[in-house]
Amino acid sequence: MVRSSVWAALALSGLALGACARADAPPPSAPIHVDCRGQPGASPTVVLESGLFGTATDWEQVLPLLAQGGRVCAYDRSGLGRSPPKTMGEDPAAIARELKSVLDGLGETRPVILVGHSNGALYVEQFAELWPSRVAGLVYVNGVNSDDLDFPVLMEDLAKEKTLANLTVAAAHAGLAPLIADWLTARAGLDGQSALDKRRALGNLYHLRTARDEDLAIIPGLQLVRRREKVLDDIPLAVVVGDKDPEAATSKAWRAAGLEEVQRAKESWLLDAPGVSHASPLAKDRRYLLAAVNWLRSHPTVGHRTELTDAEAEADGFDVH
Repeated sequence: MVRSSVWAALALSGLALGACARADAPPPSAPIHVDCRGQPGASPTVVLESGLFGTATDWEQVLPLLAQGGRVCAYDRSGLGRSPPKTMGEDPAAIARELKSVLDGLGETRPVILVGHSNGALYVEQFAELWPSRVAGLVYVNGVNSDDLDFPVLMEDLAKEKTLANLTVAAAHAGLAPLIADWLTARAGLDGQSALDKRRALGNLYHLRTARDEDLAIIPGLQLVRRREKVLDDIPLAVVVGDKDPEAATSKAWRAAGLEEVQRAKESWLLDAPGVSHASPLAKDRRYLLAAVNWLRSHPTVGHRTELTDAEAEADGFDVH
């Protein structure tokens, strides 16, 4: 999910731009692009699942920090960034199957910690539903998940995102891809080579179309992902949720949806992040994400939360409930 205000601003500005977007994709024979750092150790490997229009580059601010505690991997879903075209589809189950293939290719036989940002949370939720024994813990960062179905205001918000995702591709056809790339790269807080990589992906019409198709599959996917068993309840869960305007009705609803997940899980931690932007927990506000992952690394199995108290977290500057 990307906040609607971003796309509304894009739609209303920059209409004089006329540069043509590229529409090239890596060859079908190209491998899935994976960026792994750090050394395998006693703690589970951390796998980062990007949000809408995102790639492994989005995690550049946190990858080296997470790598200090063990192995961490981010990847480009097929059809995005430096990965080959999609062959499995855009729905959450297809993306979960692709993630399984990525983990198999990396030789990950132990359970991993899955971190999902935005609609990436829906994909790791689906993976955990299908293969719970391969998941040591879950982190949702301003994430979309199947509990959003219980909140009409969130379903309206996601419906708007569908319209605006279509508008993004139309704007790219009209020559606005450079504006889209610059806007989203700036919001991601990237610089240097990572900013160049982000702009390159977002300036590619093939990438934008694939991301748009993923977005169109989110609402139908929510119903399919909705759990029918209790398998996720046994997986430790951390939810990072925040917004620039925490008092807005949609912000409160996103938090309430995250709270539903937290209250069901046997081991859980809700990290309130008031005042953050949708993507800033991956960059300048990364302390929330790092705290969530470090908790799961220290307590990767059910029943081991007691050593990390909310008082300790609040002493580090976190707003925890």
